[in-house]
Amino acid sequence: MTATAEYWESRARQFATQSNGLAAVCSYGMPWFYNQVTDLCQRRALLPLLSRHRQGRALDIGCGVGRWSLRLAAQGMQVTGIDLSEFMVGEAQRRAAAQGQECRFLAGGVQTLNLPERFDLILSVTVLQHIVDAAAAAASLRNLAQHLRPGGELILLEAAPTDGSARCNSQIFAARTQLWYQQALRAAELDLVEMRGCDPMPLKRWALPYYRRLPAPLSRSLSCIVAGASLPFDWAFGARCPGASWHKVFVARKRAVDGDAS
Repeated sequence: MTATAEYWESRARQFATQSNGLAAVCSYGMPWFYNQVTDLCQRRALLPLLSRHRQGRALDIGCGVGRWSLRLAAQGMQVTGIDLSEFMVGEAQRRAAAQGQECRFLAGGVQTLNLPERFDLILSVTVLQHIVDAAAAAASLRNLAQHLRPGGELILLEAAPTDGSARCNSQIFAARTQLWYQQALRAAELDLVEMRGCDPMPLKRWALPYYRRLPAPLSRSLSCIVAGASLPFDWAFGARCPGASWHKVFVARKRAVDGDAS
C-alpha cells in the first residue's frame, strides 16, 4: 500500500462510519459544521450538472462513502465507484445496501485505473488536488479521458484558484491554477464546455493556515465562525463567480471522431 493509500485508509477507519462520513472525505480535522458547509457548497455547484444525467454509465472517482454515487444511482444511472481506501469502499457498499441502491464499488486509484467499459459520465470531486506531482495529475486526467465514451462528460471539482496560491499546500494537497486545468484538459483531448464557481468568499482559505497554530477550542470556534460567515455569499454567488472561487467545477466532453457512436 502506498503512503497516499495509507493516509486515506487511516482517515476512512477513523471517520467513514460517523454520521454522513464527511470528515473522511472533506476537510481533515475540521469540525462537523465546517465540513457540512463544504458539502453544501459542493452540492450547490454540482447538483444542477449531475441532474442532467439520468441514464447510462457513471464512474465516480474517489467515491468515498458514496455520497455522489448513491445520488447518481437514484437518478437511474449504472454507477461504478472507485476509491483508494478499501475501508471506504466497504462503507459505500454498506450505505448502498441500506438505501436499496445497486452500485459497484471497487478499491483502486485514478493513476492505475484500467476498466474495460467506457462511461457516459465521470465525476471526480477533489481527487486530482491530492496528487501532488503535477505530471502524475496530468497523466491521471488523460487516463480519465480514456475511460469516457465519445461525447461523454467529465465533471471535475478541484481547488483551482485563478491566480494560483501555494499557501495551503501540503504533502497531500496541491492547489493548481485554473489555467493548469484548462491546459491539462486540452492535452487530454477534452473540450471544456462549462466552468462554475463553488466558494468565492475568501475567508476560509485566508484562515486555513492559522487553524493549527491556535489552541484547539479557539481553532474549532474560529473555523465554524468563518464557515458560517462564508456560506451565504458562497451559496448566493458561487456558481456565478468562478473567477473568484478557490474551488472550481470544470465540465469537459470527449471529442467524437468520425465513425464513433455517441
